[in-house]
Amino acid sequence: MNFLPYDWVAIGYLALTGALILIFQKNIARWYLYLFARVLCIIGIIALTSIDPSTPRPVQFVRDWYPLSTIALFYFEMGKLTQMVFQRFFDEAVIRWEKRIFKGMPSLELSDRFPSIILSEILHLCYFSYYVIAVFLAAWLYFSGRIGPFQETVFAETLTFNLSLLCYPFLPATGPRYLFEKIQGPLSKGFFFRLTHSIVSRGSSKGTAFPSSHVSLSVIVLLYALRFDNIAFFILLPMCIGLTLSTVYGRFHYAIDALAGAVLGIIIFFITTVVI
Repeated sequence: MNFLPYDWVAIGYLALTGALILIFQKNIARWYLYLFARVLCIIGIIALTSIDPSTPRPVQFVRDWYPLSTIALFYFEMGKLTQMVFQRFFDEAVIRWEKRIFKGMPSLELSDRFPSIILSEILHLCYFSYYVIAVFLAAWLYFSGRIGPFQETVFAETLTFNLSLLCYPFLPATGPRYLFEKIQGPLSKGFFFRLTHSIVSRGSSKGTAFPSSHVSLSVIVLLYALRFDNIAFFILLPMCIGLTLSTVYGRFHYAIDALAGAVLGIIIFFITTVVI
């Protein structure tokens, strides 16, 4: 077997959340199904680690790329688990921190202060680019044959994202889009505004606001792009800056969520490149 760092990240996440599910099973409907799914996933990961270079290319591709698929899978599942520790949301506390640090609520004020449909459309496009950011650098490195940097990047991405997920059961917060009115007026007529809000309304997991996993993931990807490939860095830079601003401008997250996500991404980058 050939375990890679991102294999241990996936197995560790499954094991830790499995332990939490066992401890707080009374708060989770059909909790045993979540445990059964974890056992199957861990068995599958162990099976993938036995793949050798002679394995057919499609199977090798699955072995290399399965960790990034867990980003979506683990995120959607977390929507069912955010209430397993506490049966409430902590938005009041998060809003209090927001007002103390920013002397107001940027998540409600930015779109009113800068009501430009051009700015709104650009920022919502950047928010939508999250799906590109998540795979862009990994694909850039993988298809250029830099497997070592690819594996390091995927390890850092999945570690950062999974640590974000592990925060949610202990500090579930819904974010401003659940508590406050959606942006109205001309801004709401924009194409990317409508597209982004339509996707978020169908695919978001309630209780996963603090820290912003969008921001933490984009920050770690940007920093690893700076480390491995300057061209990829300059391509990603405007998308990542725009995404961070859009999480607040579009009322998807509190500003404190974005700040916490950025800090988490920076800490993980330091740990994975300096400490480890």
